[in-house]
Amino acid sequence: MRTPIFDKILIHPDAADAELTHRILGNLPDVPVESADDTAFERQILGMTLTRGKRILVLTIGRGSLVKPCPGTSDPYLCCGYTVVNQQTHCPMDCTYCILQNYLERPAITVHVNTREILRQIGVLLESQPDRFFRIGTGELTDSLALDPITEISRDLLGFFSPRQNALLELKTKTGCVSNLLAQPVRRAVVSWSINPPGVVKAEEHLSASLDQRLSAAKKCAEAGFLIGFHFDPILLVDGWEQAYDGLVDCILSEVDPSRIAWISIGSLRFPPALKDVVEARFPKSRITAGEMIRGLDGKMRYPKPVRLELYRRIVGRIREKSPDVFVYFCMEARDVWERVMGRAPDSNEDLDRQFTESLKRRYPELG
Repeated sequence: MRTPIFDKILIHPDAADAELTHRILGNLPDVPVESADDTAFERQILGMTLTRGKRILVLTIGRGSLVKPCPGTSDPYLCCGYTVVNQQTHCPMDCTYCILQNYLERPAITVHVNTREILRQIGVLLESQPDRFFRIGTGELTDSLALDPITEISRDLLGFFSPRQNALLELKTKTGCVSNLLAQPVRRAVVSWSINPPGVVKAEEHLSASLDQRLSAAKKCAEAGFLIGFHFDPILLVDGWEQAYDGLVDCILSEVDPSRIAWISIGSLRFPPALKDVVEARFPKSRITAGEMIRGLDGKMRYPKPVRLELYRRIVGRIREKSPDVFVYFCMEARDVWERVMGRAPDSNEDLDRQFTESLKRRYPELG
């Protein structure tokens, strides 16, 4: 993936003097800059398409809490107790299935430049529960590293998390943008990749790095001492999926030392019903919405349970065959799916969170 190209930078007056604003402008010296308060910004983006918005970079001050529990999903689906940091919204990639197409109101890529306040909020949370071990990620409303060549936010985050004994940072990406990470001493961080077979990457994950580029970056990070994560999410029911996902499992476990893989998540395609029309309008060649789907108990469209079970059994079985010790978990699945695939299920969301912590501290004693 190449460095994102922007047609314009809009800066809110309150954000003009921020350190991060100056850093970004220094890394994008040739991009036109305009000042835009809330009224001017709304006027400029009125009627703007998401495709156009991805070429506009907005620098502003984030208001309220930008550190919060992952929204996850509702019962009976289990959630893992993850915490998200929403310093950025949208990303320059354009995946057909991206829920942000329907979730975020403003189409422009936005960076909240008040980093010091965001780090303060994280610190307050960690200090409020010193006996809990937090997994905290920045990839909920954006890609964690797609803008990092421009923002260098990873540098700020890695330095902040380094001395924190009750937290682990996750940087989740579909890019190969790890140069800033490799220039830092190893920190309390997992660098993770959302992955799919090459055919899916080409057809559905537009402007993202190729699978080879992602795995090359993952290997470099593992060799540098970082922990690694992989997210088989969303798994797509494509022609020849059995061989495609078998090959994907074999590829990641041969390219990256399994002892450095902190976790692997598994989740199949799911989306709010309203996203279907958005996908079909923006990506008329995509077939991801054409298959049989049902509305789940959380209101999201999903593959029928027998289909999901078949997908999961194949992929989890392949992972277990190649690397029995890697921690594998489901994202947004019910206890009966866990039981029928894994042979066991967490008792609750809190139990799943505890299992994460126990696995990490057993496999990586240096985490304390």
